[in-house]
Amino acid sequence: MNKFKKIGQSGKILLFLFLVYSVTSHNPFETAIAVLVPFILMPLLWKRNESPFLFLGIMLQWASINIKVFYANFEGLKFEDVFDNYQHIQEAFFYSNIGLISIALGVFLIVKRYELKDQGYAHLALSYDSRKIIPIYIIISLVYPFISEGSFNFGGLQQPISKLADFKWMVFFIFMLSCLYTKQFKLFTIIALAEVVISLTGFFSSFKDYFLVVFGGIVVIYSKDLKFKQVLPLAAITVSLVYMMIIWQYVKPDYRSYLSGGQLNQNVIRSTGESLGKLGELIKNVDDDAINSGFKQTVDRLSYIDFFSATIDYVPRVVPHTHGRLWGDAIGRVLQPRIFFPDKAAIDDSETTRTYSGIMVAGTEQGASISLGYMTENYIDFGMPGMFISLFIYGLVVGLVYKYVMTSSPNKLIGTAMIIPLFILFYLFESALNKLIGGLLMYLLIYELIRRFALKKFLQQIKI
Repeated sequence: MNKFKKIGQSGKILLFLFLVYSVTSHNPFETAIAVLVPFILMPLLWKRNESPFLFLGIMLQWASINIKVFYANFEGLKFEDVFDNYQHIQEAFFYSNIGLISIALGVFLIVKRYELKDQGYAHLALSYDSRKIIPIYIIISLVYPFISEGSFNFGGLQQPISKLADFKWMVFFIFMLSCLYTKQFKLFTIIALAEVVISLTGFFSSFKDYFLVVFGGIVVIYSKDLKFKQVLPLAAITVSLVYMMIIWQYVKPDYRSYLSGGQLNQNVIRSTGESLGKLGELIKNVDDDAINSGFKQTVDRLSYIDFFSATIDYVPRVVPHTHGRLWGDAIGRVLQPRIFFPDKAAIDDSETTRTYSGIMVAGTEQGASISLGYMTENYIDFGMPGMFISLFIYGLVVGLVYKYVMTSSPNKLIGTAMIIPLFILFYLFESALNKLIGGLLMYLLIYELIRRFALKKFLQQIKI
């Protein structure tokens, strides 16, 4: 365990304060579980002298499970009273938290078995020239929206093209650390803010990913000696992200309707200028009532155990457990790429949700895709306690992918940069199992192609 982060003396004090808060809260038992889990996860996922992205990714999933515990305490309500479907919400809450620990144990079993060469991130970052990275990054940024949006027009090549586009984050991370270590804060801020603004013009805004990657990068820089003044930028990033998410949740319905021209699809027909103009107009109309409404919508959006609760009530009472069929379908899809199997059935997340939860959610006909989430699908396949075994195996797979990327990359900085697309895939608690398994394989394939045929030339271009 000495290879992994420990909570230390300050962590023990923090844990004590959290437990005092738990005892005095409206939901002492649920709150105690919620605050204990991160202290279990950290020493399983965050290796010393490495990035926090595995831990950060699973903590974002933790937020999807536990956020309504704290919201219920804030509102002075019982935990189950803040859910529409609360009949089995306690089971969904406990199973999901235990599921995260099962995944973390699987990851831990793999990542504890290697040791990287002791290279400091600062030394590595200073070997790359941020001024040489800028033109490359600008070109990638300009091309990225067209590749990302246009990938849907390429049929069986959609997934590899979209995953290739996600490796833009590799360049962003190297550029970020190069700027931050050389104290080019103004240059990095301009580029990062421009990216956030541009991301807001898409149907699915990715602004939160920039905040999360920057947060992780700052932790990489300061994690060895984190002082109060260094906590301030982390706190500022967190507050800014939460505030933007609240505003986004409030304006999103009207904004998306404008982007698509009122059609029930996800196609953006507006120019960048038109999109930003409309967004600015909507934001001007935000008042205190809108903030309160956006806050509630954000909590509802982040929380994702309602479907699990409904599924526990529905499976096996109405629909039997599937005994591995959902896992089999996910693996089968990986072995049958659409480019070679064009008649392969399309993924319909909403239909799966209707089938196993009994909830009549909107589907493709309404321009929506609502998944149960991989945790719930593991329950459907294997029930209790079998789901924890399959989640442990999933953790082994994630750990193997992480270990391979970190040990096969030229150095620790490049390995961490290459991990960012995996982090963005990994942190979504609501991801369907078939998309998650397929995404992992495609990520690994694209990584290997980049590593073998493009990475060396790219690094030569940006070296000092």
